Amino acid sequence: MAEPPREHALDEMVEPVVPSRFRWLARLLDAGPGARIVDLGCGTGAAFDAILSSLADPSAGSVIGLDSSVEALRTTGRGLAPWPATARLLIQADLNAPLPVADAAADRVLCHNVLECLPDQDALLREAHRVLRPGGKLLLSHSDFDALVFACEPGDLALTRRLVHAYCDTQQAWMDAVDGTVGRRLVEIVGRSPLVVETVDAAVVLSRRFQPGELGYGYAHNLVSALTDAGAADPAELERWLAGLRRMDERGAFLFSVNDYAVVCRRPWRRHRRPRAPCTSRPGSRQNPGPR
Repeated sequence: MAEPPREHALDEMVEPVVPSRFRWLARLLDAGPGARIVDLGCGTGAAFDAILSSLADPSAGSVIGLDSSVEALRTTGRGLAPWPATARLLIQADLNAPLPVADAAADRVLCHNVLECLPDQDALLREAHRVLRPGGKLLLSHSDFDALVFACEPGDLALTRRLVHAYCDTQQAWMDAVDGTVGRRLVEIVGRSPLVVETVDAAVVLSRRFQPGELGYGYAHNLVSALTDAGAADPAELERWLAGLRRMDERGAFLFSVNDYAVVCRRPWRRHRRPRAPCTSRPGSRQNPGPR
């Protein structure tokens, strides 16, 4: 019997929460009263908190969270506990496989920072199309990891560029694939699906402190861990880089940013063809030229 997949440490897979980022996503998702919402790769549920906070009556809707991590789902469940009477269903699921959600069961689907890890991105969009009702919307969002900005010491600029590019292209142990530039190609990916693009947006997520719990701190240490595990950088060089970022923070000069891109797309309404009117033109006319 095959062994179940290893449950990776939660901090390997989940980045620090930036509330403003998820408020932005909640606005773009634009879920109405009683909406049935599915989050593909819900992580620790930060998006649910922002979405439910944006609703006039959160108890009228329902949320379904899918994630491969049992630990992440437990955290999501604890986060949803303060929302009384909200229908919720949290499912451990492989997003590479057909989704355990019925056809046309969702009004809104969210997928944030998941697509780069999937070998078949098109398959997930086909599944999102299937679970959306006609007229329902998918919010597909992703960071572009090739454009991470770390304000570093002047002598570390070339090193920082090299580390960021290597990090973008490094497949970590918990990932089934790596595509760190997928954020800039979301429109192209949606264009290959049955969904229709409605809007395209971008936002810069900024972090000014190099301290635990801050986004820039989290990314820097995940970069170091990923490149160390992959043997893609010298550990001493990485530690020197982190020390430089700490000094930048001590001077109040640290800055980190990442670009997030978001595409809102819609499942089209079913179109009913009108029956074709019988042909009444005579053979050989302009409308019915007949055989040559």
